[in-house]
Amino acid sequence: MFNLEEKPKEPIVSDDFLKDILSKRIKSTDTIKQNEFIMKIGNTNKFSKGDISGWIGLAKSKKTFALTMFVSALVGCLRLFDVFNANKECKVLYVDTEQSPADVQRVTKRIQKMSGAEDNLFMYGLRPYSAKERVEAIVLLLKEHKDIDVLIIDGVRDLVMSVNNDVECTEVINLLMKWSFEYEIHIATVLHQNKGDGNARGHLGTELYNKSQSIIRITKDENDSSVSTVEEVIGRGKGFEKFSFRVNDNGLPEVCELALNSINVDKAPWE
Repeated sequence: MFNLEEKPKEPIVSDDFLKDILSKRIKSTDTIKQNEFIMKIGNTNKFSKGDISGWIGLAKSKKTFALTMFVSALVGCLRLFDVFNANKECKVLYVDTEQSPADVQRVTKRIQKMSGAEDNLFMYGLRPYSAKERVEAIVLLLKEHKDIDVLIIDGVRDLVMSVNNDVECTEVINLLMKWSFEYEIHIATVLHQNKGDGNARGHLGTELYNKSQSIIRITKDENDSSVSTVEEVIGRGKGFEKFSFRVNDNGLPEVCELALNSINVDKAPWE
């Protein structure tokens, strides 16, 4: 039986932890480093260091192709189609959790063709590991590649046993926030949508929506299955105009000219 009159015990807090908490006070007079945005979509700054984004879509909506353009612009410091406009040259750690080594290499080759190099790209396939081992692997890779600017997790669902386990999913999202802050990087994650309601899957998707700087949705065109549309469905600050892309005869993604309206299309670097 519980004694209702008994006061709950206060948690024991170490002096070091207390000092760390007190150091997090933010005053109006403090000099604080402002958000460092790594890219503009069109003319709109998006994706800052110390934050996370979610890239969502149904299966086969070409989410990885959209990320290919994103990463290619970053590692090559390019203006791709005047849509993916890198603010600086970035080093990218790209972790794929579900594809075979051959498929991961195809993505690597696409990025190399579009960017012209891959010195700034560190691509890893973690399909053989368990969910817990994948988290541990990412921890080790972050320590190994200390000077990266961006972490891509293509398949964040594979870092948990169940997308509906509240505790497990919250812990993983908290890890992403911690990594983005401690390593001062942007973390872009990929997660499937539900077929029924269009939401990102499970409690993991809910947490990703709540904690992300931006949620980017990739949707296959209803009238032309070769075309997919990219739009920001949730985001802090000014949003960007949605645009469409298709995969060309060389197997590389390119923004559709008609979808850009008045935006000029730069010649692709591989042409």
